[in-house]
This record gives sequence, structure tokens and C-alpha cells, in this order.
Amino acid sequence: MKTKVIVLSEDARTSPSRLFRFLNSLNYNIRVKETCFGAYIEGEDEVVDEVAKIVRNLEKNKIFCKDRGYPIWDKRVCRAYRGGGPRFGFHQLEAEQRTLELISKGLEELDKGNLEDEEIDKKYKEITHRYKKLDIKKFKEILETQID
Repeated sequence: MKTKVIVLSEDARTSPSRLFRFLNSLNYNIRVKETCFGAYIEGEDEVVDEVAKIVRNLEKNKIFCKDRGYPIWDKRVCRAYRGGGPRFGFHQLEAEQRTLELISKGLEELDKGNLEDEEIDKKYKEITHRYKKLDIKKFKEILETQID
């Protein structure tokens, strides 16, 4: 049994309710739950993977999928059973969703062939260079000033 999260990019033409209706119209043995960011799908591993592939091709580069650690309606994480509030990982998922529009645009440029490998490597090095790892001694020094 597998559960996948389907997340729509902000610039997707598909809405969560439209996605929900589409998933339910497919002739597959899956459970579907609509969410504010897309949907959850649940079923046998191979079936869920196949449905995820179909959904991603529905609107290429605008619909993203990832595995979920809990089944739909799991009492440990479901708001209905926990008395409300965001579920564990919701804020991370919300942050990830905000970046999907940029990822979508990048994927579209790659599909068009507008970016060369050298250009991508150059941009990657520029970005990662800005975020150098913090020296462990400096990190310890910062921590010690905050603890006292």
C-alpha cells in the first residue's frame, strides 16, 4: 500500500477540485482525498505509481508528486482526529509549493532546449557558492555566545 501527495504549482491551470474529479474518473482502484494544495492518492504501489504518472502528464511541469509517510485518514496526523491545526510537515509542504512555479519554469526552459548543460552548471555553481558551509568552529562560537 502506498500513499502519494500530488501538489499543484501555483501557475497550474488545474485546481484541487478539478484534480479530485479527474482522479475519481479514472478506472483505478485508489482512494483520493482533495487537499488545499492538490490531493492524496492511495492504493497498491504499482497502481499509485501509474496514476501519478498519468496525473503528471495531465499538465506537464505543473503537477508534482512525492510519497507520503502516512495513509489517508491516519489518526496520528489527520486534523479531524487531532482536533484541528496544521498536520506535521504542512509548513514544509507549503514552503515547497511556493518554489514549484520557479521549478516549473526551469523545466519548461529545459524542454524547449533553451539551456545548455554548461549554462546550468555555471548557474548552479554561482548559487551554491553564495551558500558556503559554515565552519564548525565559527558555528560553535555563535552557539556559545547565544547560550551565555
